[in-house]
Amino acid sequence: MTPLSDKDLYSAITYARNLNEIEGQQILTDFHIEQPALSGTIFNIFSGVIDNNNRDMGAYFMDLCFDSLCVYSYAFGKANSQTEEWIIEKMGEIQAGLTAIKNNQITLPQFTIVQRKFYDVLKDSIAENPGNGALAK
Repeated sequence: MTPLSDKDLYSAITYARNLNEIEGQQILTDFHIEQPALSGTIFNIFSGVIDNNNRDMGAYFMDLCFDSLCVYSYAFGKANSQTEEWIIEKMGEIQAGLTAIKNNQITLPQFTIVQRKFYDVLKDSIAENPGNGALAK
């Protein structure tokens, strides 16, 4: 997957924002059929946990997931189906990074550039707001 240019990203976001309800529902239905493990994780598990803590944040998470799904499908087409084993493996990688941040470890496990950026931003956010968030518990 290659990064999108600003023009391509803008086109994809414009596409996502201009979908009608029927088109949007069709994208979600296709995603649930083609990616049952991934859609269940995102739209049931993650959204449920977030929604239990903050309903507004849960709705915002769902909106972001939908926008991401639309942008991805517009720009790159259909993704390969992901298995439950793949999701469990990725969740283990996320857990390793979160544990390292929680324990204030300087070095994180080996991650891709995108994963590293995610953890760096998360670590900075926690440092700025100690005591907030799931990691503080």
